Amino acid sequence: MRSVAEALHSVGIPSASVDLFGGKVPSNLEEGMKLRDAITDDGALEALEAARVALASRLTGPTRVGTLGFCMGGGIALLGACHRPFDFAVDFYGRIARAEDIRGLRGPVLLILASEDERITPWALGELLPAANREKKRVALELFPNVRHAFHRPGGESYNAAAAAEAWRRTLAFLAELASPSGPRAAQS
Repeated sequence: MRSVAEALHSVGIPSASVDLFGGKVPSNLEEGMKLRDAITDDGALEALEAARVALASRLTGPTRVGTLGFCMGGGIALLGACHRPFDFAVDFYGRIARAEDIRGLRGPVLLILASEDERITPWALGELLPAANREKKRVALELFPNVRHAFHRPGGESYNAAAAAEAWRRTLAFLAELASPSGPRAAQS
């Protein structure tokens, strides 16, 4: 997430990375899964809200503060946007437990999916997008063909450089669109 925050900073978008693990760093996959499983919605929302307030307090002028995340973090980013006063969300192949929570969105969502993701994409198409339609929420869907879950993670087995570059280009375009009428913007990853 630090590299994502640095990439946002490099194009002039202030950002903050949220530590959902309370400073703990797993030494292996098993420890990482235990840390992930210990995250509660309430704990994640508390951490996101604290970061939102801290980031907003450091920015001047009109700002929009949103969330951005990948996989588990994408779901947490979307959860935060559904339950806290975030102005937008960018969700790279993440999911929330209850699609109907989308009714709490204040701003638009950019949802980036992989066509070969057998868990997240069917859920998003079958549950999340219909809920967004019922609740009249703006969700921009970017579905990348012939890629799998986590296609944006460098070094991962599903990494696809071309799709990752295009997804990042579309993310920056989405953020630029949000910033155009009212000045500075910020993202939280």
